[in-house]
Amino acid sequence: MSSSSRRKSREIALMALYQLELVNPALSDVLKFRWYDKKIETEERDFAISIINGVVKNAETIDTLIKKYSRNWDFSRISPVNKCILRLSIYGLLHSKEIPPRVTIDEAVELTKEFESENSVPFINGVLDSVLQYETNRHGKPDPQEPNLPGDGRT
Repeated sequence: MSSSSRRKSREIALMALYQLELVNPALSDVLKFRWYDKKIETEERDFAISIINGVVKNAETIDTLIKKYSRNWDFSRISPVNKCILRLSIYGLLHSKEIPPRVTIDEAVELTKEFESENSVPFINGVLDSVLQYETNRHGKPDPQEPNLPGDGRT
């Protein structure tokens, strides 16, 4: 699947999670994507559904991590869009081993810029960096798909 298809899938998943957050419709209704007015390719749909189902299935664990790492922020004060971006991104960090963590975080930053605001980027980035550092075993091992950066200890 191309990176642009994955990006579109994440956008669709974000919109679906936002609906679930605000309106609380039946998950089965959201997964029909009647509300989405553009063509969705099968692999985009499948990837979006896997994200949505994964977030819903792991919601309690994911929300616990958001609360743990959103220092100085009350969970109820985090905007619904930011919660949804964090949820789908934390799910990706914890469960999508084929996608490098930096790609997941970069995508979260781009979604934040597009659907929330530039002001939210440091918050999103900080929470996700903390989850990556303290909750996964992925931070300590170089990812062969990620380039060596000066000063990262891998040169």
